[in-house]
Amino acid sequence: MHMTTIQKFLADIQRIKKHERSDNGGAYDGQRVCMQICKLFETSNRSSINLARSISDYWFNTYVMESDNLSEEPSEENLNRITAFQSFLDGDDDGEYDVLNSEDWETLRDFVNLEAEDLDLDFLQSMMSIILSHDGI
Repeated sequence: MHMTTIQKFLADIQRIKKHERSDNGGAYDGQRVCMQICKLFETSNRSSINLARSISDYWFNTYVMESDNLSEEPSEENLNRITAFQSFLDGDDDGEYDVLNSEDWETLRDFVNLEAEDLDLDFLQSMMSIILSHDGI
């Protein structure tokens, strides 16, 4: 079976979490793991790296660093958020976007507008149509 981008992304996150424990004698540092997830997110989206970096920074600063339980991050909800952001960059109309709120959509729209001139037109249009269908206007 061909792995989707999302399945591969989630598998890579599981690998990051496993390595974190094995490389640190069983200790787990949620902040460090999430920083690695941000790097993964950027390298998974090389064709739109500046946009990916803006989104991962937003995810990290808005959701991870504000967590009541930073050492345990990523929480399931934050994992769902970064996965939704990956679906967005994949141009996936059917992504699991319920976890994103109106502020997230406004932020995505702002980031896309900032990077618009550097983005492939088809890519830009697919992202804009996803934003439109979620009222992020």
